[in-house]
Amino acid sequence: MNFRAFERELLRLAFTTRLDLSPPSLAFALGIPVKTAEEHMQTMVSQGVLELSSDDDGRLRYHMPDRPAEPLSADHPAIVGRDAIVTEYVQKSGDGAPPHAIVVRNRYAPALPQREITHGQAAVAMFLNALVCPGLGSLTGGRTAIGAAQLSMFLVGLPLAVIAIGLPIMLAAWTWGIVTGAQLITEARD
Repeated sequence: MNFRAFERELLRLAFTTRLDLSPPSLAFALGIPVKTAEEHMQTMVSQGVLELSSDDDGRLRYHMPDRPAEPLSADHPAIVGRDAIVTEYVQKSGDGAPPHAIVVRNRYAPALPQREITHGQAAVAMFLNALVCPGLGSLTGGRTAIGAAQLSMFLVGLPLAVIAIGLPIMLAAWTWGIVTGAQLITEARD
């Protein structure tokens, strides 16, 4: 596990659990060797994120000064964002068992499945974007917002081409259309 991923996971665990910040407990929680956890934790000590001290028995202890006294809940805005909706599916038993699942959705971005296109459709989209009109291929490839923006940009640049400022606008729309076409080709399913 690279340092960046380790740091992200350590911070997540530190702010959402009461897990002891020791190399063995983090190694267990993250499924990495203890030596790797210890090396990454030493790096975080040198960066000032963690502090290293020893207890009365001489054992080294890692401490995070900014760690909250109580773990943050799963629906805390710092974890899910301000615009999130959290739904918990709780077990029906009354024994206080934890929820089966916690679903987090962004309130303003409903999860719409992207339409999968074939290689043939992606090739047609690239052809339309490159040789006919930027944005048409993106629209046919399922990238509606991007296609509308490219087409609008091209159509605004068309009459402005008379005074030369429209040429760079049209060139930008055309380049953007080709890049979108290439992305559609790479994302196309077999």
